Amino acid sequence: MATMIRKGLLLLVAMAPGLLTGSAPTRSGDLAQGQRIARYRFAPLGQIAVYRPEGEPRGVVLLLSDRDGWTPSMDQLGEALARRDLLVAGVSTPALQRAMTQAKRLCANPDYPLIDLSRDLQHAAGVARYRKPLLMGVGTGATLAYAGLAQWPNGGFQGAVSINPVGTLNSRKPWCAAPGFSALRSEGPGHETAWKFGVDRRLAVPWVVIGQEPATVGSFTLLRFVSAVPHASLIRLSDNGMSESGAAHLRSRAAATVLALLPPPPPHGAAGDVAIPDMPLTLVPASQIMRADRMAILYSGDGGWVGIDRDLTSQIAAAGIPVVGVDSLSYFWSVRSPQGAGRDLAQLIRAFGRRWNKRKVMLIGYSFGADALPYMIAALDQRTRAQIDSVSLLGLGPSAQFQFHMMSWLDFDSSDALPTLPAIARLKGLTIRCIRGELEKDSACPSIPPWLAEHYVVPGGHHFGRNTPLLAHIVLGQRRPGRISR
Repeated sequence: MATMIRKGLLLLVAMAPGLLTGSAPTRSGDLAQGQRIARYRFAPLGQIAVYRPEGEPRGVVLLLSDRDGWTPSMDQLGEALARRDLLVAGVSTPALQRAMTQAKRLCANPDYPLIDLSRDLQHAAGVARYRKPLLMGVGTGATLAYAGLAQWPNGGFQGAVSINPVGTLNSRKPWCAAPGFSALRSEGPGHETAWKFGVDRRLAVPWVVIGQEPATVGSFTLLRFVSAVPHASLIRLSDNGMSESGAAHLRSRAAATVLALLPPPPPHGAAGDVAIPDMPLTLVPASQIMRADRMAILYSGDGGWVGIDRDLTSQIAAAGIPVVGVDSLSYFWSVRSPQGAGRDLAQLIRAFGRRWNKRKVMLIGYSFGADALPYMIAALDQRTRAQIDSVSLLGLGPSAQFQFHMMSWLDFDSSDALPTLPAIARLKGLTIRCIRGELEKDSACPSIPPWLAEHYVVPGGHHFGRNTPLLAHIVLGQRRPGRISR
């Protein structure tokens, strides 16, 4: 390990193994507070340039270079973002493209290594709470950022910023299929296989393009392409960024754009005389007026507030029931205890029960959230417990954890894991629904006695074929227990 001082900033060159190799994950001390610029290796992406702010970051940016890799201009952009209180991981786009080509998967998808990098980085940097990363790319990296966003339109990214995207990307592999995503094969320079991306009309997160006209993406002009993509916008530049003043203006606009895309702070303060705990919350109000005296609280899986959690919440809200969503990845990023998490849950029930004038609460957990939820309920006082309308456990596993460990994503239990069944046994007297996919092999649902919980078996595996309308019907008590096909 070597260190040196540059312009008053500490530069650290460190070796750090990554999750994708299956080796031990990076330790939190590798990028300690105060180290403003760092380099570390993350397989299979090679050397990662890390830029961090003075204190706790406001957001996380995965910055993808142009086709010439990591250059001094990319260094300047990374430092500019860090000065705006952002934690930045700089990725060489050629290295990322090589990693996709060499991966065992038969198709190309940048999301797997990028999400692994985000988790590894935030763990290594010791951030207090996991944050969804925002993608930013320049040139070839800009188009790659769009492709990553389009392949996971309701997934693990906060959004994307593309600076001067190019029209095509080279790839020896076809691109992985995804709903709404399309890639048309064409011939690039030197007879290389190139791909033109289509408009993804299912994009559910922001995509901002900073560029100039005339330019093309796929088969369309930049303006026409961006106009056709939901939640997309175009910022036109009069300067191409080649001059010193133009480059400085570009960096300033890019940083300001990222800040505008960050999520608002979670709700805090008080509802009546009950304080709202400091938690990563998403509030989804009922989309129609109902007289039902119920609200819902949903704890997500270990992927954070993405896909199935967001979609199920929308279905419940559409039925007239407001929902408090808890991002489990962020909440359990720091160590919790069953008693402390139970106190937070009790505060949520009291605070939002008063805010929304609801006396009953439906408690829902998916995967990691389902595993931990019974312990939290068991820690509630009797008065709060009496407000529970039902408990729905989706994708329940045999053990619960109260802090994310890097090995959790490799399906290894930590030494402090707790068995779920004893906690569920303490919930006798509550309406409990245990929901599993027919293809799940490690579900704990079959181990729960039928007198203690209602059992539901639905098509699919751990993600239930993403059939959230069916899941919503079950959670709302609109289906009888048993095997359900639709």
